[in-house]
Order: sequence, then structure tokens, then C-alpha cells
Amino acid sequence: MGERSSNTKRGAPGGQLEGARHVIRFTGDEIATQRAPFLRDLLDILVDGAQQATRLRIDGRSTAPGILPGWLEDAAAFLVEQIQEREIILRAPSLADALSQRSRQLDLFAAAEPSRSCLDYLEDSLDDALAGREDSDRYDRPLMATLEGLGRLFRHGVDSIELVNGRTLRVDPRGVEAIRALRQRTPEDRRIAVGGKLDAIRHSDRSFTLVLTSGETLRGLAAESVDPADLARLLGHPAIVSGTAKFRPSGKVLRVEAERIEPATGNLAAWSTMPQPLDTPAHLYRFHVPQTPGSGVAAIFGAIPMDDTEAEFLAALEELS
Repeated sequence: MGERSSNTKRGAPGGQLEGARHVIRFTGDEIATQRAPFLRDLLDILVDGAQQATRLRIDGRSTAPGILPGWLEDAAAFLVEQIQEREIILRAPSLADALSQRSRQLDLFAAAEPSRSCLDYLEDSLDDALAGREDSDRYDRPLMATLEGLGRLFRHGVDSIELVNGRTLRVDPRGVEAIRALRQRTPEDRRIAVGGKLDAIRHSDRSFTLVLTSGETLRGLAAESVDPADLARLLGHPAIVSGTAKFRPSGKVLRVEAERIEPATGNLAAWSTMPQPLDTPAHLYRFHVPQTPGSGVAAIFGAIPMDDTEAEFLAALEELS
């Protein structure tokens, strides 16, 4: 993983954003970076990706029903500073500079680094997806789908894309296909009910940690239907969480989105098992069985008397019929 960006402190006349410089370079014979269709596709991906990657880091999920919160619009703002023939320069402020004082009071930084920007988080997610890191916390299925959108830029004469900011991330058609394959092998969401002890609660984003009887932990997010007062009363006590499990490409749980959290009664161990996907992707290597002299094709050919004459072979077939 490359170096992190450093925030540039400088004046911002005319309301320009301060922050770190991010360079996007393009290769190809017929690139038209200044044409509106190209800029539309690029900015759609960057804006959606920056918002989703930042929300995933702070809020624990890249998307959620309802109106986009104001703090996220502030946190995921960036400036298009310069557009050249094969290069576009962006500038993004740190979260500490981007968020208002009101937002800071919501303890939004508990799961984030205030010195980093929305584009830093987007590049982190892209880095892990390109590398195929199946247990990463930096992307989920909606964010992977947004990153796949980089493939739309290849319709505009682009051969490859480089994002430069202390490190260089290179995206080409093969990289986009790798991200698509990663998303496609991610198991579908599953309805679950799981029991454990509520060990931690963060009120700013309604997140919690559930500790199973095995000692394993699950990260969860409580829906609006869960009363915060009820959640607080259950802190440190056994509870049953009902909702939806979201999975990583590896099949491990990324998070649980809880619709109900209730006190546990009876045998907690019967409920306290790590959720598993119902549609674990099948890989061909799992069906491979090593061949031995007594199995597979070797066993078939070994059972046929290859040194018999044709008459003897036909007689043997006659006996088997």
C-alpha cells in the first residue's frame, strides 16, 4: 500500500477547497477528457465512489435508504482543479477540514482518520478491490458496483487509468473484470437471527458489537426501528439480533444490519453461531480429486485387458452382456 496523502494548507480564495492533490492520468490514442460525456461518466463514478467509500469507513455501510446526510455531502466534497489533455487534477480536503463543527460533535471520527480525505478512502477501496483482498472492510457490494463503472471510461478511447497520490493505482479492462468477478462471487445477503452479548454501542451511527459464546465478534448496525434506549439497556447483556447478514467475497460476515434486538432467554448457545452464506460460490478446484492407480481413468484402463487378442476381447464383452 502506498503513502498517504498530506494535506496542503493554503488559502482558498473564492471558496476553493484546501486539501491534498490527486492526479488522474489516462492513456489511449483518442482521449477527449474535456468532452462532456467523458467528464459526466468520470465524475459520476468519483462522486458516488467517494461518498460510498467515506460512508463505509465512518458509518459502516456504503449506502442506506433515505436522503443523503448533510455531513456526508460535506465529507465527500472535492474540487476539479485542472483538466488537461490526458490528466485531471483533483483536490480534496481532510475530513477534519471538510466537516462542520456540528458534524464533529456527532463523534463521526470514531471509526475514521480526520487527517484523510474522501478520495483517500476511495483509493483505499479501489486498491483492495484490484488486489482481490476478499476479507477487506473497505468495500461492499454497492461500492464494488460503482468501481466497476470505471469500465465506462474505456468507451471514450481510454486504455488505462492511473490514480496518483503518493501511490499509483492502475486500472485497465482486466482490472475492471477482476472487480466484477469479486462482486459476483460475493454471497447474497441472508436473513439471520444470532445471539450473543452486546459488548459495545456507538450512538452516532447506531453501530454495535455482538460477542458470540465462542468469543467471535460480529459488527452490527441497528435500524431506525430499534429504540436507542432499548439498545442502551441491553449493553453488556445477552441479546438476540434479527436482521440481515452482509458478506465479504470470502464468505465471512462483513456486518449485520439489525431490525430487532431483544433480550435473550433460555440457552443462548443455540443461537450463538456465526452466520454462514446460503449460496457459497462453487470453485472448480473444490471438485478436484487426485487420481491414483485405483481410481479415475487409471482404474478404468487398468480393468481392461489391453494385451488380449480381438477375439478374446469380444468374448469378454459377450460374457458381460
